[in-house]
Amino acid sequence: MTSSQPSSLAQRPHRRAPAPAWKTALVATFAVAALAAALSAQLPSAQVWAAQTPGDCAEYCEARTRCGSLASRDAVQQPLNAWSNLAFLFVGALVWRRPLRPSVALFVFSCTTLAVGSFLFHAAVTRELQWLDMVGTYAALVAVAAHGMVVAFGAAEGVATAAALLADALFALFKWHVDAYLALPALMAVIAVPMALLVRSGRCSARAALVPFVLVFAATGFRQLDVAGVLCFPESRVYQGHALWHVLCAASLGTAFFALRSAHVLEAA
Repeated sequence: MTSSQPSSLAQRPHRRAPAPAWKTALVATFAVAALAAALSAQLPSAQVWAAQTPGDCAEYCEARTRCGSLASRDAVQQPLNAWSNLAFLFVGALVWRRPLRPSVALFVFSCTTLAVGSFLFHAAVTRELQWLDMVGTYAALVAVAAHGMVVAFGAAEGVATAAALLADALFALFKWHVDAYLALPALMAVIAVPMALLVRSGRCSARAALVPFVLVFAATGFRQLDVAGVLCFPESRVYQGHALWHVLCAASLGTAFFALRSAHVLEAA
């Protein structure tokens, strides 16, 4: 009996530990980035966006000195502002777990929509794609709020997801009638409610709950400085305030979602 034990152990197949979630998310993000880079390299100029309604080329700092004819502009007109949206894709991939509960799937889908919509908007600078950019922004925040309702208030996954989808539809329908300077703080306030409840009940630390709001506050500062032309370097491929807005907002969404997930895991344990 004892002599056969080592051989049976030797015959047992060795299971490799699964890759850390951040590595898998990073690989997925780089794969999408490589595909997007290959596709965008085939586009001759911004003339490819001519069928859409032009947006304000000088709204953000990046490339505001290159607002001539579409044929004279690159197809991806604001490269740093566009590629920084990969941060939203990374956050969505990082959250992905099987089996996906409806509110989690909604968050992953919303982050992906935001990444694609904002990338295309900063590439094309058109009104149609600006609509998609903002619809994705609202959807990502609504998804965090829906997950917060599930974790903090025990709402049914299906009910919270259905309510979120209805809110998404309304934001999409009335986007041009919604003041983003009011809607975005209002959505952050909605997210703060379940966060505060979780902190009060001891299921989430105050620090973990505060981090997302600190990040979005810093992000807003960089965005407003960019729009105002302060710390503005239109041709820089290293620093753009609006690109920092994307990265910090993605970090804010991710930290908010993981704070809620940690509270949910703690409750289940």
